[in-house]
Amino acid sequence: MVVVGILVATVVAFSISFAFYSVAPAAPATVETPPARPRAWQVIVEVLRSAVIATLVTGLLVAGAWSGPAAGALLGLALWALPVVLLTGSVVWEHVPVRDAALHTVDWLIKLLAIGAIIGAFA
Repeated sequence: MVVVGILVATVVAFSISFAFYSVAPAAPATVETPPARPRAWQVIVEVLRSAVIATLVTGLLVAGAWSGPAAGALLGLALWALPVVLLTGSVVWEHVPVRDAALHTVDWLIKLLAIGAIIGAFA
């Protein structure tokens, strides 16, 4: 049953990102860098990233003997600290625009809450 949860969470996480970035305000395009559609390999990598996170959340829930959507969502919220810290570092040290980092941070919050709740329901 846990494997089904991982598969469902992977598809949902990918769908959340697709929907989120479809409606999120895009950075202004320039003549040199028009907005590009993702390439097939980028889509595959994104699905794999979602699967890795869903598997990680599953492992942590099982190791902690936690179950239920609320426990899973709480774990997702706690894990959200990791992308927040990493994205903050990218703003401070790599000069990533705050707007871009903020969008990614919100995307990660939504995805981690959903992944945690879904995995928790299956765990």
